[in-house]
Amino acid sequence: MIHILRDTSILIFIFIFFLLIIVFYQLNYQIEPSISREIIILSKSEKFKIVSNEYSSLWFQKLCLKTTLSEKLVVENLPQYLNNARSSTDNICRQFATKFDALFRLEEIYGLLKLSPVYLNKVNQWLHNNTILVEQIKKQRIIKIYNRYTHEEMLYNYMRSQRPQTKSEISPEAYTSKLLEDSKKNCDFCGKNYLNSTAEDRFGRLEHRLSYTAANTFKYDRWHTLVVSRNHDTLHLAEAEIADMFELALEWFRRAYSIEPMYTCPEMIWDAMPKSGASQMHTHLQASLGFDIYYGNIERTRQGARFYAQRNNGRNYFNDYLYIHQMLGLTIQIGNAHIIVHLTPIKDLEIMIMDEKLNKNFYKALHLVLQTFVDDLKEYSFSFGMFLPPMAEDSVKLT
Repeated sequence: MIHILRDTSILIFIFIFFLLIIVFYQLNYQIEPSISREIIILSKSEKFKIVSNEYSSLWFQKLCLKTTLSEKLVVENLPQYLNNARSSTDNICRQFATKFDALFRLEEIYGLLKLSPVYLNKVNQWLHNNTILVEQIKKQRIIKIYNRYTHEEMLYNYMRSQRPQTKSEISPEAYTSKLLEDSKKNCDFCGKNYLNSTAEDRFGRLEHRLSYTAANTFKYDRWHTLVVSRNHDTLHLAEAEIADMFELALEWFRRAYSIEPMYTCPEMIWDAMPKSGASQMHTHLQASLGFDIYYGNIERTRQGARFYAQRNNGRNYFNDYLYIHQMLGLTIQIGNAHIIVHLTPIKDLEIMIMDEKLNKNFYKALHLVLQTFVDDLKEYSFSFGMFLPPMAEDSVKLT
């Protein structure tokens, strides 16, 4: 990614615009300018590996967080959960709190409001004369969670879920259906149109039964292609169609890397529908192979993960990151793939999928997320980012 958190108090259920990360095994760079530019090579730095936890999130919820099994975990209570774990007599609980504090900074602050009688009447209308909410809006409790190594931050205030919302006259479903149907008429990617309407990479076009490649006419990197599904409807893809696109992307990465092995950083972007920035309605994702470093956010994550290992006795950032979310009940496991409702989303709706490699479990998890978006949440647009480990990881030197 199931979970939904859209400015509400329920931490266990969230869905999103999204950004999915397949995580790295070796992490190369440090971050802060004040830190020496020389990289310390750790001889005992952990590798990322999906392992089963000895303690379930339910055990942890009861023994460490001190909540009942029927009680929903909520953002508002996160400070208390952490205090309970820190003061626990159980070493496992205290270790969790130590890992959390090493990776995140948690703050609890209050924002005060002074309302005139006239404006208070308007606020009462928004809040349906709920006296409890009216008192809460005068003194609003804000939870801030900051990732010390990626510098991502989540600012949570329950009262923001009570804001008045405007509604469109046309339903998102009807609008989206019309866009998809109208765009089929002159689609460059449908049928055999792509043979004369798209470019090829220097080594030619790669084709699978359910997808094909087309070199991007307007490139943003030296190695940049499109992986196009043969299904026009990006919101109703079968699991096999999703898997085929990613397997073809892997083939394209290997082909490009075999020609220019100095290009080692594989990334993918998938924007669905115009609202997310897609210039073509037809199902397609962007694949690129970068030189030396990844693009912005993920490179910052790699640097942060390396710095985390240096500061924490070689511990793997991603292992601890996943563990923290597992113990808070914020993951759904499908095989070795983990759908994560992570604590510091960039967008108001966001999830992450983490696995050691692309495989059927990852595809199943992604398909589940997409279908939940469309069928249950009625969200018809998304943005997706994926980052794979560097090509020939073992040969990459730390610089």
